[in-house]
Amino acid sequence: MNWFLFAAAVISLITFLAHLFWGGREVVIPLLDASDLQEIPKLTMYYCWHIVTIALLFLTCTYAWAALLPTNIPLALAATSIPAACALLNVGLITLRRLKPLDYPQWVFFIPITLLGFLGLFST
Repeated sequence: MNWFLFAAAVISLITFLAHLFWGGREVVIPLLDASDLQEIPKLTMYYCWHIVTIALLFLTCTYAWAALLPTNIPLALAATSIPAACALLNVGLITLRRLKPLDYPQWVFFIPITLLGFLGLFST
């Protein structure tokens, strides 16, 4: 078993659960309650929220599978590219929009997942 990829799977699972419960309360409920948004953009964002939920669960499963099959480097590489891109996007938005990093905290999840994924790739 590749323990780095297993750790990435665990943090991905934590990210999925945080997205589902904490993020749902902090983002989805206010979004759906917003009266100043038209229905189609509001429902489109809600739909995107569910796509991200599915993607995070899939990422968790992918890392777990790659951890059990350490010779499956392409699967681990594909899994690692997703949180790496998310981390870059998150840090880029924080920088360009001059946001407070803790007001946009997704990097807290995606950077460790990415680092563990890379460590897992290089430990095979």
